Amino acid sequence: MRIQTVLIAIPCTLALFACASPDDEPEDGVAAYADDPRLGEEIDRICFGRQINGFGETTDRTIIVRYGVNEHYLIETFGFCRDLDWAQSISLDQFSSCLTRGDSIIPFGSAFGPDRTGPPPQACLIKAIYEWDEDAGED
Repeated sequence: MRIQTVLIAIPCTLALFACASPDDEPEDGVAAYADDPRLGEEIDRICFGRQINGFGETTDRTIIVRYGVNEHYLIETFGFCRDLDWAQSISLDQFSSCLTRGDSIIPFGSAFGPDRTGPPPQACLIKAIYEWDEDAGED
């Protein structure tokens, strides 16, 4: 009897998804910031990635990082990034001294890095990097 219930539930669920229009889905990634005056131009890289010294405003696809004293950048990942929206600390995995598309952000649920008792952290590939003006739109 359980198998019949599962087989019936799957087609019903698929039918509901088929009826939903793309406009019903929430925007994610950079699209969620389309009308935000803080979002700037896309850039190729953040050089000297070690100067990234803070982050905030995380979602499951984006993160705002602080570079140096007063520069900020929005980084978008390829698709859903588990634990990014709950990250207490992050690690950057980059191939050179510049953080670019294809490098990774690794979010941790602990302020002290990886938690050895839980599942291993997921590396989130960087899709795009945008300038971010914290003060834009403030009047």
